[in-house]
Amino acid sequence: MSDLAALQEAIAQAKAVLLYLDYDGTLAPLRRDPSHCPLPIGVGNVLQRLRERHEPPALDLAVISGRSLADLRRQLGPGLDRLALAGNHGLEIGCGDSSWCDPRAVALVPQLDAVAQRLQAELEAWPGAWLEHKGLSLSLHSRCLSGQQRQQLEQQLQPLLAEIHQAGVFVLRRGRMVLEVRPAILHTKADAVEWLEAAARRRGLWSADDLHGPLRFYFGDDETDEDVFRLWPGVIGVRVGPGASHTAASHRLSGPAGMARWLKGLERRLSISG
Repeated sequence: MSDLAALQEAIAQAKAVLLYLDYDGTLAPLRRDPSHCPLPIGVGNVLQRLRERHEPPALDLAVISGRSLADLRRQLGPGLDRLALAGNHGLEIGCGDSSWCDPRAVALVPQLDAVAQRLQAELEAWPGAWLEHKGLSLSLHSRCLSGQQRQQLEQQLQPLLAEIHQAGVFVLRRGRMVLEVRPAILHTKADAVEWLEAAARRRGLWSADDLHGPLRFYFGDDETDEDVFRLWPGVIGVRVGPGASHTAASHRLSGPAGMARWLKGLERRLSISG
């Protein structure tokens, strides 16, 4: 049995499972236009069926993303938009009809708007790059630029980025062909999954008498997901996709296509045990 098949077996034998997943590059392939990255239909169908299961194990599904909560819901589509979701790397969280935004990030929105205006002015000569305002953070996308163009843009932006960094109000975080401007708040995807875990516990997903608690799984493809692999106690981490020679995850999986196959395999395994 492969390591990844063993994870499916462990889930089938568990009493309660937290299955938390990144979105872009994990559930959905990366695309040149990040505004149109809908969840593949087959993956959505599997997630919907897993969500609707009533047989053991008790399974909590959640998606954690750098996207805004509203955009993440739009990409997931009807049905899955009511999953437990974390947007803006956990600065905003939604579970059913309830939602939460970090008030510290909300207070910084006027200053974030000012930073967005300055960055937007710098991008006027770069039609292949664009700035996405996600309400509580910014993402500067450069997927449509060549490697050389990205270096040139980086050089042009360096004085402004240095000023943003030195001000200390926001932090800069690099992803796959994206530069993020986020509030300098001690809050990461690791905080988001712990918040979601606490919400699942309050809903009675597992008994307080269970000393072992739930099995915790997290699948992600980006540097921001390394926070979860490193900081979520007890997590079984799976790094999705190529690259990243150094990762805190204990397992690896090929890109979104491999993620889709693994989820289908999990569904088959659970149908046997159910």
